[in-house]
Amino acid sequence: MVRELNKKRYFIAALLTLFVFVLGLMLGLVIEGKRVQYIESMNRIEKLDYSSLQLQYAYIDQLSQEKNCDAVSKTFESSVKSLIETSERLENYEQNANLNKEDLHTLKREYILAQLNYWLLAQRTKKICNRDLVTILYFYSTDKECPDCGEQAFILTYLKNEFKDKLLIFALDSTYVDEPMIEMLKDQYEISRYPTLIIENHVFEDFVSKDKIIEVICPLYKEDINYCKNYK
Repeated sequence: MVRELNKKRYFIAALLTLFVFVLGLMLGLVIEGKRVQYIESMNRIEKLDYSSLQLQYAYIDQLSQEKNCDAVSKTFESSVKSLIETSERLENYEQNANLNKEDLHTLKREYILAQLNYWLLAQRTKKICNRDLVTILYFYSTDKECPDCGEQAFILTYLKNEFKDKLLIFALDSTYVDEPMIEMLKDQYEISRYPTLIIENHVFEDFVSKDKIIEVICPLYKEDINYCKNYK
């Protein structure tokens, strides 16, 4: 009698164990399915953003050739804001632990190219439409290789908030070796240390203080910039 009760208990315990296992497996499949759907959705959104940026670049380039500077200015400013928003979404996307690394790799490369397109376009619109702005290429690396990159990025973000559309900052991951443009720029400007700032083709290696950056960029503006008045 006792043996029969024990057998029943073992049988019930086995059934419960099997039920919990199957339930856990099913929940895992459901969660995995939701995760894949989320990543695929984010992937499509980011790729559409980059396609849009490329189209905007081509449109602004055409306007600049026509010397339609009013249209260039409005469209360029709108596009740069879109680029900044895309950067923020990419950062959030990159922090997703469950992200498909190959997708992230592709999106990161597309974003680098989008930034460089706008950097080149900014140089062109300055020349053709006489836009009063300053551009900075910011080359950064890993925290281990570049312990000052975090503070440098903080200062650049602060200055961007102060100068707004008068200052365009393009941050480039110097460790991204799969995009030839990164290596080409590093060779052209002889960049070997990080952080490095390229301010209107002038190279500043290692950490650059806020006051030093302001000292460099303020004389480059043709108009009177309110923020610069505090440093004259």
